[in-house]
Amino acid sequence: MGLQNEEKLELGCSSSQQRSKKWVLLTVRVIAFLATATATLVMALNKETKTLVVAMVGSTPIKVTLTAKFQHTPAFVFFVIANGMASFHNLMMIMVELFGQKLDYKGLRLAMIAILDMTTVALISGGASAATFMAEVGKNGNSHARWNKICDKFETFCDRGGVAIIASSAGLILMLIITAMSIFKLLNKPKSVSS
Repeated sequence: MGLQNEEKLELGCSSSQQRSKKWVLLTVRVIAFLATATATLVMALNKETKTLVVAMVGSTPIKVTLTAKFQHTPAFVFFVIANGMASFHNLMMIMVELFGQKLDYKGLRLAMIAILDMTTVALISGGASAATFMAEVGKNGNSHARWNKICDKFETFCDRGGVAIIASSAGLILMLIITAMSIFKLLNKPKSVSS
């Protein structure tokens, strides 16, 4: 009788610990969602138009209006798509965390979440790396390829792009933490109790 009460007490403690771990994971996932969604929106709405003097004919300046958009660079397009997919992934995983106990098929839910989290980490990492490379070229140019820098002319565009890259990097770090937590949760999942 006393042994059964001790077992119930231990199960109660582990149950409350599991609930607190669930809420920690859920909170980190919500913050990661906000970071990747911010990166997506800031870069997708990033646009700046400037009128520049390109030549002088006598004393008359010849001006041209140029627009810098994220769509002009495939790396930034990939960045927006990667962070958008990561945001969608996190939103779906939040729903699964809240309502997913009914969706478990033969105990594969935790394994699938861990695999999808790792895939999302790779996706965000690729997008952030590509955007960081292009930001470096935009800031400093490349004298060997004869690419001129543009951040001296489109400061606002570059600043917003930098904010998006920082938000994406924060999302990447949070997703690494989430992935570690998902794998830990998979490895320590409770065994079914036989009666």
